[in-house]
Order: sequence, then structure tokens, then C-alpha cells
Amino acid sequence: SSESRYDYKMHAIIHPQAKKCSGTDRSVLLQNLGYHVSIVSSPIDKYQLKGFDDVAKEALEADDNDILADFTRLHAYEMEDYDAVVMVDFDTLVLGSIDEALDLIVDNKDDGTSDGTNSSVDAVFSWEHVPLIKHPEAKASVINMSFFVLRPSKKVYNLLLATIKKAPFSATRGWGSTGRGPFPGWMTTQGFLTYFYDEVRNGAKVEMNRCFFGNTAESSSSTLITNGGNVDCNSSPKASNQCNDCSKSAMDEVRVADLSYCHAPWVCGSDDTTSADNLMSGLCRKFTNKWFAGRLQMEDVHPQLKRTIGKLCIDGEYQPMVVAEHR
Repeated sequence: SSESRYDYKMHAIIHPQAKKCSGTDRSVLLQNLGYHVSIVSSPIDKYQLKGFDDVAKEALEADDNDILADFTRLHAYEMEDYDAVVMVDFDTLVLGSIDEALDLIVDNKDDGTSDGTNSSVDAVFSWEHVPLIKHPEAKASVINMSFFVLRPSKKVYNLLLATIKKAPFSATRGWGSTGRGPFPGWMTTQGFLTYFYDEVRNGAKVEMNRCFFGNTAESSSSTLITNGGNVDCNSSPKASNQCNDCSKSAMDEVRVADLSYCHAPWVCGSDDTTSADNLMSGLCRKFTNKWFAGRLQMEDVHPQLKRTIGKLCIDGEYQPMVVAEHR
């Protein structure tokens, strides 16, 4: 980014199951776009999870390895050649400088006198509100994985793996003792890291304002389940900044947008009424416009991509970026 003091390099960590999709080799495509690609398996297998209760173990058995494959992203902690690593999802949209978040990692670098797990900050993130599976009217406040800044450390990586193997997981309460669950993704990296930075390394994190970093454009929930217990946003709307209504944020305040709640721009319309309503909301529409502007900019930056006519949704179908054939 021209607004940043830092030098960025792009890495893609891909599980072997995700290397190919519909005949397309994602690793080759990403390499052509300038990414360094690592194809690595999950660092954990189901037989190592000693703290899972019987019901949770049955859920793992029924899953087609997707849950464990998600832990592949923990390999980002091993990238010690870098001062900081920013993990993002495919639906993350960076709109402004993120130096403020990176500074919290880089400026608190371990001086080498500790064992690598005692640095003052090794994770910077914001929270997102996800509906509980059985009671969607209530929402759990969990780490937003659309923008997660970490300090690479193999010692912390080893601590993460050791914790996963022994951490208690209940099919009714989730990881640890906080009882935030069940919610979508609670068995995966998102649920685990929420537990890890709540109960194992609580002092090693900085929580950013979720309206600025990871804004989903979603209005605030009335009932939240946090690490401090239940929060009634109607009676205490400013509690720990968790209850702020980020859907009313000014566009120039948002550094990072999380498009998981807004209707995905690349779907180009949907019969899903909820998705359509999300797309029509003020901040979601602004995020979508920014995303499409960035998509067209990609074609200018990468000449190997076939250029479009500027209209990326034709007859309700998204026009994907295609690597031009060499002649």
C-alpha cells in the first residue's frame, strides 16, 4: 500500500485438499499473481485431541477433515523471517493504512532475553458477533479472522499446538470454560484462538476497535456472549466497545472491511432476501463499490490478466479474472 511504511509480501497457505478447485490449480494462479505459495497439511490430527468429549469426537469423525484442515492457517506463526504477519480471508477488503495495528507488533519486538512467549503483544485483532446456532437471536463475540495480526514465533506456534492437544472442548460449551458456543466455526481456528487469547495468553493481545478493523457493516446485537459473560447492549450500549453499531460508521473511518455479512460482490445478485437486503444497506453498498474498483485496478497492475469491459456482472453472472494465454 502506498499509505504504509511497511514492505508487504503476499503469501498463500493452502491445504492440499484446496489446491485444485473445479479443475483450476489455485497454487499456479496465485503464483502468477505474485503470491508465494506454501502447500501444507494441518498440524493437528483428530487422534491428538485429548480434551474433546465424546460428542465432539463424533462430530470430528463425521466431518470430512474440513475442521482440522482449517488449522493449517496456524502455520503463519512459523514465518519468523517477518516482523509481523497479517492473516486475512478471501472476503477481507483493506481500505486504508493498517500501520497502527502493525506497529503494536513491530514496536514491541522481543529483545531476545525471553523464551519468545513472553513478549508484551503477539496478536492484534478485533471482535465480530456471530449468531449462536441454536439461539440466533443471541450472538457470541469472537475473534474476527478476516484481519488477524500476529508475531511469528515458533515457540508460540508450539505452544498453540500443545494447547490444542490438551484443551478441553465440550460439545455444549466449546473450548475452555467460557461457554461461548455453539456458533459457526467454534471448533475451528476461530473458536480455538478466541479461547487461547482469552484463557491461555490473555495478556498477549491488543483488541482493536471492530468498527475500524474488521467492520462487517452489521448493526449491533442486543445480547452478546463475551469472555466476561452476557452483555445486554440495550442497557449498556457502550460496554467495552462491543456494542457499538458499526453499520453507522463513516466510510473514511474503516481501515478493514469484512464482507462476510454483506452480500458477496462476486455473486452478482441472489434470490436470498437477507443477502439482497444486506447488499442494499448503505455501508455494504459502499464496500461493494470499493471491492469492484479494486478488482478493476488488479487488471491494470497485472497485465497477464484479461481485461474486462468494466462491467463485472453480466446477465447476473460474475466475470472472473482470467490469466491470459501466452502466445
